[in-house]
Amino acid sequence: MSGLWAPFEWDFMWRALAGSAAVAVTCAVLGVFVVLRGMAFIGEGLAHGSLGGLAIAYSLGWNLYLFGSLYTVGLALVIAWLGRRRKSGMDTAVGVVFSSSMALGVLLISLVKWYTTDLTAYLFGDVLALRGGDVAAVVAVMAAVIAFMTLFYREMVFLTFDPEGARAAGVPGAWIDRAFLCLVAVGVVSAMQTVGVILVTALLVIPAATAWQIAKSMKHMMAAAVSVALFSALVGLYVSYYLNVASGAAIVLTAATVYGAVTALGGRRIGWRRSFGLSPGDR
Repeated sequence: MSGLWAPFEWDFMWRALAGSAAVAVTCAVLGVFVVLRGMAFIGEGLAHGSLGGLAIAYSLGWNLYLFGSLYTVGLALVIAWLGRRRKSGMDTAVGVVFSSSMALGVLLISLVKWYTTDLTAYLFGDVLALRGGDVAAVVAVMAAVIAFMTLFYREMVFLTFDPEGARAAGVPGAWIDRAFLCLVAVGVVSAMQTVGVILVTALLVIPAATAWQIAKSMKHMMAAAVSVALFSALVGLYVSYYLNVASGAAIVLTAATVYGAVTALGGRRIGWRRSFGLSPGDR
């Protein structure tokens, strides 16, 4: 039993646990609708596209978290605008915006001769380096996501399963969709310091995809996704502490292991492409 409590003799582990738990809940709650709406590519696009904002903030000496969030929200709004007004569709809009923004980030980073710990944490994730302010920020994002879902849960479910019917019934779909995209953008940035740019999409998608395999209702799916995310965060922290490996990778691999076990041992045998919010024709 002493081994279970040993990591938490250190203050940084308590901050890591609090930050990981907040990010896990945020990503799981958002991820349920990301998966059901087939928006996994949008989450990935926002995660990688945010690199441009982080690079700009780093180059100008601005707050990485604040500017990165505002920049990524801007990307989400641009994607929504292009997806609605251009014939090419939402997927093409995501590809254009995130690739252009990521290229900008790579270009700016290539001009810098050295990196700070803060920027590296956002690129690769380092939950063990979370400070008090970082934990407060991710908890605030979690609170905003929970508040939004509490206020607009019925509308979100209606828009997810019957968008045309919801709009015909007077649900302000465009406004709610934009607000949801902005929350996904902020949620993505909040998760970066935990799992990094490369792995953030996995934390957004895998717990929800796992829950979809066993869920019998929306509320059951939400609860299962949050449970998987929290379990993955806790086990990932222990693995990171005792094996001295990257914390973000440990958290994501734990979630992937749970997904694999659920898929192999039970669930409704949903196809893997569908469970990740991808239609059979997606590439």
